[in-house]
Amino acid sequence: MSEKIEKKKYFTLKTSDDQITSSTDIDLIERKDATVWIMNHIFLNPDEHDPHELSLLMEKVISYIQESGYPIWPLDPIAITYFEKHPEYETIWYHRPFSK
Repeated sequence: MSEKIEKKKYFTLKTSDDQITSSTDIDLIERKDATVWIMNHIFLNPDEHDPHELSLLMEKVISYIQESGYPIWPLDPIAITYFEKHPEYETIWYHRPFSK
């Protein structure tokens, strides 16, 4: 676990000409039962993103989350769907919704 962890972290992917293709941010919060990262939203530029953009963005986020040692609580439906499709990240998924 990292010694100094920021309370807010931004993740952005851009094209070579500096156009934002996707972004998200996470906030570290203290809950009664745990300290967790909250992911409220994901932005995907409909005109400028790669078909694998979400995977590229989430790889950056997940790497940071794993390094921090705190779980993530995705609230954005896109992020929730991503976690549902990637059971290998179940151990870092905080407050996982009930099974469908």
